[in-house]
Amino acid sequence: MVAPLATLEGTRTMAVNLQFTRGRHGAAARIELHDRPAGRFATIALRGWIDLSAERRLEQTLDDLAGRGVSQLLVDCSQLRHIDYRMVPRLVGALQRFESRAGSFALCGLSRYLRDLFRLAGCDAHLRAWPSAADVLASPALAGAPGGCAS
Repeated sequence: MVAPLATLEGTRTMAVNLQFTRGRHGAAARIELHDRPAGRFATIALRGWIDLSAERRLEQTLDDLAGRGVSQLLVDCSQLRHIDYRMVPRLVGALQRFESRAGSFALCGLSRYLRDLFRLAGCDAHLRAWPSAADVLASPALAGAPGGCAS
């Protein structure tokens, strides 16, 4: 779930719902853009199952957000049910490209199952992950400070 807007101390400039894939195991995302004094902030709330097709669309979305001036990104995985383990390194690579091009990112809401998938793919050391969106927003995480890890 995306954090209440009152905690973001900014103005919501845009909200978009994206359907990456359809069907029983489809994937979707809700993106909210906020202008804050520290820069443009975006939340992406992922839902469903991430497969190759959904991961490619998610990569494009991250590139688009970087191109739109987003400097801080929060990826909320609390509604994400599954990610193909082969897509985990691609997703982490896309997040690192976002970070090198635009700014910082953080993940929140990873279930124990999803954390295990990241760990098995060898990608848990590259992540900054928190239990919830409220924890990220209460910390200096998106300002580039070191944070928690996926494990």
